[in-house]
Amino acid sequence: MEFFKKYYKEIIQGCLGLLLVFLLIRTFMPIEDKSELLKYKLEQLDQNINKMKQLQLQLNDSITSYKKDIDKIDENILKIKAEKTTINNFYEQKKEKIEGMAKQEIDSSFKQRYKY
Repeated sequence: MEFFKKYYKEIIQGCLGLLLVFLLIRTFMPIEDKSELLKYKLEQLDQNINKMKQLQLQLNDSITSYKKDIDKIDENILKIKAEKTTINNFYEQKKEKIEGMAKQEIDSSFKQRYKY
């Protein structure tokens, strides 16, 4: 503590001197113009955003075409289901008809159908 009491004026002068040197250096050293760098970075970001927007539009177009394809496939599935029920009904009727027939009538109907 005695050291600080004895040399406090010199310590304050040293600190003020360092502060003065720092301020002089900061004042006379040119500061880099960062505005050009920031402009360049902003332009790059804008370009990237525009690319992303274009990609998004392309993806939306492909999604739309896939949705159309899915709708066509759904329609085909519905048609196939309808045909399947029609065919099932037809064969169900044939089955009922065959159950009421005798063996000779069944053989003759197969002969007529398959021509053997």
